[in-house]
Amino acid sequence: MRVPLKWLRDYVDVTLPPDELAHRLTMAGLEVEEVIQVGADWHDVYVGQVLELKPHPNADRLQLVSADYGLGTITVVTGAFNLQVGDKVPVALVGARLIDGHSDEPKLITLKPSKLRGIVSEGMVCSAKELGLGEEHTGILILPPDARMGAPLREELGEAIFDISVTPNRSDALSLLGVGREVAALTAQWLRYPPLEVPTAGPDVHELARVDVLDPDLCPRYSAMVIRGVKMGPSPRWLQERLTAAGVRPISNVVDVTNYVMLEMGQPLHAFDLRLVADHHIIVRRAHPGETLVTLDGVERQLEPDMLLIADVERGIGLAGVMGGANTEIRDDTRDILLEAATFNPINNRRTARALALPTEASRRFEKGLPPELTVPALERSMRLMHELAGGEVAPGIIDVYPNPLPERQVLLPAGEVQRLLGYDPGKERVIRILEALEFAVQPQDGDLLVTVPPYRVDVTQPADLVEEVARIDGYEHIPDRLLPSGLPPQQINLQRHWEAVARQALVGSGLAECIFYSLTSRQRLARLLPPGQDKPEVLVQAGNGDAYRPLAEPLPAIVDPALVSGAVEPLQLVNPLASESDTLRTTAMGTMLETLRANLRHQDQDVDLFEIGRIFLPRPDDLPEERRVATIALGGYRSGRALGQRVATDFLDLKGVVGALLARFGLGDVSYVPVVHPIFHPARAALVVLGQPNADPAWPRAADVLGILGEVNREVAENFDITGQRVYLAALDLARTMAMAESDRIYQPLLKYPPVNQDIAVVVDEGLANAGVERQIRLAGGELLRGIRLFDLYAGKPIPEGKKSLAYSLTYQSSDHTLTDEEVRTVHKRIEESLVRELGARIRGEGSQG
Repeated sequence: MRVPLKWLRDYVDVTLPPDELAHRLTMAGLEVEEVIQVGADWHDVYVGQVLELKPHPNADRLQLVSADYGLGTITVVTGAFNLQVGDKVPVALVGARLIDGHSDEPKLITLKPSKLRGIVSEGMVCSAKELGLGEEHTGILILPPDARMGAPLREELGEAIFDISVTPNRSDALSLLGVGREVAALTAQWLRYPPLEVPTAGPDVHELARVDVLDPDLCPRYSAMVIRGVKMGPSPRWLQERLTAAGVRPISNVVDVTNYVMLEMGQPLHAFDLRLVADHHIIVRRAHPGETLVTLDGVERQLEPDMLLIADVERGIGLAGVMGGANTEIRDDTRDILLEAATFNPINNRRTARALALPTEASRRFEKGLPPELTVPALERSMRLMHELAGGEVAPGIIDVYPNPLPERQVLLPAGEVQRLLGYDPGKERVIRILEALEFAVQPQDGDLLVTVPPYRVDVTQPADLVEEVARIDGYEHIPDRLLPSGLPPQQINLQRHWEAVARQALVGSGLAECIFYSLTSRQRLARLLPPGQDKPEVLVQAGNGDAYRPLAEPLPAIVDPALVSGAVEPLQLVNPLASESDTLRTTAMGTMLETLRANLRHQDQDVDLFEIGRIFLPRPDDLPEERRVATIALGGYRSGRALGQRVATDFLDLKGVVGALLARFGLGDVSYVPVVHPIFHPARAALVVLGQPNADPAWPRAADVLGILGEVNREVAENFDITGQRVYLAALDLARTMAMAESDRIYQPLLKYPPVNQDIAVVVDEGLANAGVERQIRLAGGELLRGIRLFDLYAGKPIPEGKKSLAYSLTYQSSDHTLTDEEVRTVHKRIEESLVRELGARIRGEGSQG
């Protein structure tokens, strides 16, 4: 909102310098983003008086102007002929910087001596455009007769303009009167209102026009007046200058009055050519399906049924609160005018303006919410100005359709509420003075204050709003900055945020990039996570003894349950989705992750490793869905090798390493990776992440111990997401369950100072026996002297018997209090070999005739 201070002085005495007043307004909540100094660049420009006008000897369209500018006389050449001897005009000397009047874009030029048709021009007499005061450049700007001849022009026409950023709740501040009210309260001045009285004559307005509001929910109040016999023409100079300073282009006297009053009072108005309104009957209604309207900008608008239309008995004639229609616009031959001032639903108005990409000064005000009480004063003010500037006869009366008047708003401000919220007490008398300065009516009531809120303050609804008014006018600097009387309350760590930050650090440290997905998906995307023909998918897990695959003894945890993507469990769907591909709350993030992986693989074919930490939504009967935090990880098929340009294939163990590093940061080192058959994953390259080690319990692993799943994506599932030509890997971890089991305590031990001893062992075991089971048995037999186990070879084939495999391990032995002897190492190593043979049926390689 641009507020020219010269205009503002009509309503309030401005007693502070512009910069200080701008600071006071900003501190009171009306942020002055810029103080524009009109005339700050008018150096070497003076008020001059025309002494003589002579024809140019060599050009019929030019004339010579001699002018006295106080410091001397100057002769210039001009093509303007609106001058008379004695006129006071702006005179610019050589060196002045002016706007190029012949350029469409504002461009500053430095005035230089010039010769026009043989005559030297020593300067320039200026148009409004060349001074930045308007768009008119065909004629010279004629100054008021009382302008001081010889005075610098900036002292006569220069002014300060505030560019104010108005918050969405302060529709009252989108007006000169609203800003003036703030200035009056801040500087202890009185606000002056413009006169509203207008002489009337002729038939009553109800005989000349009729208004029906069919949709009062979208138009609570519609008021109208009629003026007949106006004479169209340009506005007077003072009005054009004020509109230009406020950033509005002058058009004509009638249209300029509507804009002037909108800026002055904050109420948008619209003028209809009454002869073009069918039957002189205004109908406010919703648009019909398929209805169109050509607006004042000449564009045909396709209207929706929820858009509010101003119509007559035949067609639409205006888009309510946004823009008028071209079919009833004010023209040069307009004589009779119906003037509209109305209140429209702010939400509907905003939706209409946004849907049509048609923001206007009117819609900007309506969408912030305007009080119905503004319509009648704005009409009266406009009619007074139109009568003064365009003549005509104002019809007596006002058409005012206001079926449900709003009750008076009163707010009780309890005693001590200001002290409680601000931390200091400005005193009851000071509070009353501040509120009354803002035109609140205050009535003491049993120690409290009963405050009647003025209609234009639509943002004040509760005691805290009144306290805010006191604080901003009294000055926020008065709020004490003392410390709390006691120490800070004990700080509690938000464990969810803490562990999620730990997870992010671990995954980023592993070379992954974080993604942020929407929580909405579609059932089609979820269904693509299953291979074709998998209507009733099943999940089988390897038993604790490593012998066979079987279903989990308990219902599957949600993180690995394929029923959540197969449709067997109905996901929660939106009633009114924005798009069909975003109509369902996701039950897993794996589908979106695969789509994102595919999109990134199209740009590079290696080092595409991603993760997301977000929510999934698990349906619950007769209740809101359970929101569960999960971490989803995806690895592309290739990563960069050690050598420049080398590409190395990613495998299951890379993904297992990322998951293991993440769990280690959670203090969960004792986990098992249990082979699993799952429809989303490759049947031989997938595993459940289970807390604890395999055991002989027939129900192991239990669902409560399952933290997640990882593996290579089934080739058919990858093809469903258009991923071909490489293997891709996915992992999903139940973060909520992982965080519940996380251990933040760390046990630190001194580094062992005695040397380790390394021994290798190779064993032949059944092909179906998992490495985890072998390592577990080695640890049990090795005892405290066994410090490390590393699998370094896996082999199947001749001379290993069919159905068997060879596993080779490097074992590290070390004592914390002495150097191990060869005998001690042999004893422990022998115990491990015997345990593997006895418990797992293993054969130690190097013993017997084969291997």
